[in-house]
Amino acid sequence: MKKWKLFVLVIWLFFLLFPVIFGYSQSNNGLVFSGLIFNPIDGYSYFAKMQQGEAGAWTFDLPYSPESNNDVYIFTLYALFGHISRISGLCIPFIYHFFRILFSILLFFSLQDLLSIFFKKEDLYYKGAFISLLFGGGLGWIYFLSGELPIDFWVAESFVFLSSFSNPHFVLSLLLMSIFLTFIIRNQHGVKFPIIIFFLSVILASISPFAAIMIGIIFGINIILHREFTKEKIINLVVFGIPTGAIGFYQYLTIRNDPVLNNWNLQNVTQTPSIINLLFSFSPFIIGILFLFIKLWKKKIILEKSTYLLLFWIIFALFMAFIPFNLQRRFLVGIYLPVVIVFWNLLRGYFSANQKKKLKLTIFVLIGLVIPSNLLLFSGSVNAIKNHDPIFFVNEKVVEAIEWLESNAEEESVILANEENGLIIPALARFKVVYGHPFESINAEETRIFVSDFWMNKLSDEQSRNSLETNNVDFIFCEYANNINNCPATTQSLEIIYNAGNIAIFQVEN
Repeated sequence: MKKWKLFVLVIWLFFLLFPVIFGYSQSNNGLVFSGLIFNPIDGYSYFAKMQQGEAGAWTFDLPYSPESNNDVYIFTLYALFGHISRISGLCIPFIYHFFRILFSILLFFSLQDLLSIFFKKEDLYYKGAFISLLFGGGLGWIYFLSGELPIDFWVAESFVFLSSFSNPHFVLSLLLMSIFLTFIIRNQHGVKFPIIIFFLSVILASISPFAAIMIGIIFGINIILHREFTKEKIINLVVFGIPTGAIGFYQYLTIRNDPVLNNWNLQNVTQTPSIINLLFSFSPFIIGILFLFIKLWKKKIILEKSTYLLLFWIIFALFMAFIPFNLQRRFLVGIYLPVVIVFWNLLRGYFSANQKKKLKLTIFVLIGLVIPSNLLLFSGSVNAIKNHDPIFFVNEKVVEAIEWLESNAEEESVILANEENGLIIPALARFKVVYGHPFESINAEETRIFVSDFWMNKLSDEQSRNSLETNNVDFIFCEYANNINNCPATTQSLEIIYNAGNIAIFQVEN
């Protein structure tokens, strides 16, 4: 590996690992670091899915709802991680970050392979594209002033850095997309490639159905662009399409036919933010593409078909992202890849060979514009950890109480806790909660209001007892201030099975 690439890799891994290491060093004064550095609400839900795998399950059951769904094979990647945690004896956060970093390193090398197709030598354009992909975002740091959260601050699946910073399955999705894109453009075929394509398509369709759909469309468009309906290309398309279609059809039917999962799916809305937000979050590259394309078209410079293929990806993804249905934003998965590659490829055609000084200045400005969003995210995460923000830390007494209950109660017991502890409990042990997650708790808003009213003593004793029975509650987990009598009035008639460190657990007789 060349020295400059090794230097870039070390810097990149520093950004991905430092908040985790720093977080564990800050576990003190009765606070335990969660192991999460970005979007802990979803992060805890991934830990909860790993808990199910650690307990030996391969099927998924909603941990943030008292209702149980039918056995269904979704989120199998996290179930696998849970099994690995159990077999290895390593804790869930360690396995989570191990695979996040492993996939990120593989993506680092895969991106180099992909870029070598578009940039025949490792010149300034290659380096600009590579640095932009690894560290770049958009102009969200400017749009942030509007009061709306920019896409490049939270739609992690779209960006390389944010995916790598966030969780294992986002970065694995981008890794597989980059590998498939390399296969497609290089037109690789032979006995081994259909086997590889089949295997990788199973993984991609399992973890990111919309990424698989996008790659399948790119497979087809590439055949049309080249007008080469060869046996090898058709075989590759079919081999990719069969597992993708089968897995997608299976997931759709099983979720649709299960009333619990169907309810969960209906409230899982991921709408695309405004067009202005999108333009800022993918600029200067996306605006630059339009500008450069017009300039090169006027100069009658012919683009390679691979560039047109990526342009199609960008246009199609943006179009689909604004089609009105619940999961429209998912089509933005991986879109930063074609946006960055097309931009730097067009920029190469715009500058002449004798404009090297102007090119260097342009590259410096561009990199300077796209890095601040991720620097703000990184520094925000580190600062929150430094200040022991409760979104990243758990009261050690809460952890001890959950561990005690794990040793003294049956798996999948239903626990009623406040909203904060309801998010944490399934991530630390194989329990279900009445409410804990805004998307994975069934009838989330209605249930959240009930839980809030319960803990604020707004319900009558009869209402509370009826709700406990309706939700099949086995235990009430109360984190109280000063005195156990501060727990909801209904608990006063229940048996106290645990009371330590301002945490009380009450057993509910069903």
